Amino acid sequence: MRARLVILIAANSVFDEDITIPPARHVQLLGLGPWVLGNADLANFGSSTPRNVTIQTSQAAEDVYLMQGPAFDARPVTVIGTFNNGTSVSTHTNYTNGAIISGNVTFQNVAVGDPFTTIEFQLHNAKINGNVVQSGHMGQLNTYVYNSWFAGTVIHNGLRLQRMVDSRSDSTIQIAVYSNILNSFIGGNVTANPATDVPPIGIFGSQFGTITWTGNLTLDGASNYYFVNSGSSVTGTKLVLFNGT
Repeated sequence: MRARLVILIAANSVFDEDITIPPARHVQLLGLGPWVLGNADLANFGSSTPRNVTIQTSQAAEDVYLMQGPAFDARPVTVIGTFNNGTSVSTHTNYTNGAIISGNVTFQNVAVGDPFTTIEFQLHNAKINGNVVQSGHMGQLNTYVYNSWFAGTVIHNGLRLQRMVDSRSDSTIQIAVYSNILNSFIGGNVTANPATDVPPIGIFGSQFGTITWTGNLTLDGASNYYFVNSGSSVTGTKLVLFNGT
């Protein structure tokens, strides 16, 4: 795969349609201002008819390019959001500068016999009102989240949350691992263990709702303060970084 398709979306646009991205693609859906995938007929630009993004995966489709030599060896990537570096972590800021996906983002395997492939997903200044859904895709889903908001669940057993910066989650997260979470709010239960992919490893300067963290938890003292005072609990080992006591 060599081609990179960047789709520029006009500010204040509304698209009442579902999107399907074929496998072995590098696609960036980037708004020049706020935009909505849905019909945006409700308060705060919510949609009575949610619209979804389906990202298809296939190792066989990738092999068509890989067989052409190392110059075509590039990982499939999907980027959703806006060009600006605003924030979509509250209703007001989201509908003034961010992207809103009213439905689900689904990772769908379409290969016969081999569902394993490594892909990448990025959110930049976007809100997903629906869920992140695993539909047959196996293998690694390297994920980077900036200034964004997961309103629904995030469930994918191959998802590696490499970075989550200035973002929030409101519901259940069940993933493989996390590397670096910074200045974010985690409002739902989490199942994940720390990885060493993208240092510094752990959760820094972040806050929590009352949650249960299943797995090992690495966080700094400030994040631990909010974790403890929120009444949250952890079922694995908790490591507090920079703890001088």
